[in-house]
Amino acid sequence: MILYFIFAVGLVTAIWNYYYRRHWHRNVTVRLRFETDALYAGDETKLYEIIENRKAAPVPVLEVGFHTEKALDFAQEDNANVSDYIYKRDIFAVLGRQKITREIPLRCTKRGYYAVKEAELTTYSLQYRKRFSKALESDAAIYVYPKMTNVSDIMPLCERMLGTLQCAKRLYEDPFAFRTIREYTIADPMKTINWKASAKTGELMVNTFDSTLSQKAMLFLDVADTGILKYEGLVEESIAIAATLVRRLLRQGIEAGFCFNGVKAAQNGEQTRGFAPANEKGMLVRMERMLAEYRLADGADSYEAQFGQYTAAADTLLVFISKNLNAALFEAIRKRAGENPAIVVCPVYRGEAAQELLDIKSRENVRVLLKEVDRE
Repeated sequence: MILYFIFAVGLVTAIWNYYYRRHWHRNVTVRLRFETDALYAGDETKLYEIIENRKAAPVPVLEVGFHTEKALDFAQEDNANVSDYIYKRDIFAVLGRQKITREIPLRCTKRGYYAVKEAELTTYSLQYRKRFSKALESDAAIYVYPKMTNVSDIMPLCERMLGTLQCAKRLYEDPFAFRTIREYTIADPMKTINWKASAKTGELMVNTFDSTLSQKAMLFLDVADTGILKYEGLVEESIAIAATLVRRLLRQGIEAGFCFNGVKAAQNGEQTRGFAPANEKGMLVRMERMLAEYRLADGADSYEAQFGQYTAAADTLLVFISKNLNAALFEAIRKRAGENPAIVVCPVYRGEAAQELLDIKSRENVRVLLKEVDRE
C-alpha cells in the first residue's frame, strides 16, 4: 500500500508539474508604471507593480523581478540588490482571478531618461525542484529633468543687462496690442488703414497700436569633459544652471533660446541640439527632455563651433555656460558676442578656481561670473 501511495503521489506530482509548466503563465500579466511621466532630479515618486491573474487557477509562488539604473534609488527597499544596476525582486502568492498592486517609493537622484523594458516572472514546481520563467515587455519610462539650482546671483545680472539693452533700443509697435483708431496722415503706411472705419466715417482712418519691447536671451551650454581628470559634477551643474535660467526667463515672459554641444540621439530619433529665442507653449518641456536624454558618455562636439552656428540678433542677450573657461575660450566668446551684451558663467568647485580663471576679468560688454559649487 505504501508503494502504491508513493507511486500515486509521484504520478499526481508529475501530472501537476506538466500541467503547471504549460499553463501557469496564461492570463497572468505584470505591468509596471511610474506615478508621473516626468519630474526634477532630487524629487521622489512611486513605481507601481500591478500583478493580475485572470484565470481561476492560482499561482502559489510568483517572483517578479526587474532592473533599473542606479539613479532611480529604491535600494533601501527590501529585496533590492545594487551592482551596475539596481535589481528588484518581489515574491507574491496570487490567487485565482486576483489583482495585486504594490507601490515602490523611489528617489530620482540624477537627470536622465529611464525605462524599465522588461519584467521577469518566475515560479516553481511542487517541492521547488524545477524553475519556470517568462519575460514580459514593459513600457514604464520616466524623464528626470535637470535639478533646480540656485541662480540668484545670475538672474539679477541677466535682468540688469536686459534692462540696459532695452533702454537703448528703439520702441516698435506690436501688431497684436491694438490701442485705438485715428485719422490718416501722410506718414502712415497703407497697411494700417482700417477700411471698415473709413467707409463709415467717409475719411481714411488707421489703426494704432501700443509700443512694446521684445526681450530675448540665447544660452550656449558647454557639456564637454575631455580632460584626463573628469569633472562630472561641474558638467551636471552647468546643465542645471542652463535649465534653471531658461525656466526663469521663459516664466518672466522673456524669449529664450538654447543650444548645447552634446552628441545626442533623442528618443524619437531626431538630432536636436537647441532652438532659437521664442516663448512658445511646450518649449520648456522640449528643452528639459532634450537635456534629460543626453548622456555624458555620448561625448560632445566643439563648443566654439556650436555657438558659432547661431546668428543672434543685435538685441539679444547672450549667456555662455562652460566649466572649461580659459583665456582662449574667453577671447572666442568676446569675438562671437560682438556688440551684444554677454554673460559668461563658469561653475567651479568652492575654493578651487585656477589662477588663470581668476585673471579673466569682465571687459566691455562681456561679464564674467565664477559660480562656486560644493563637491558632492
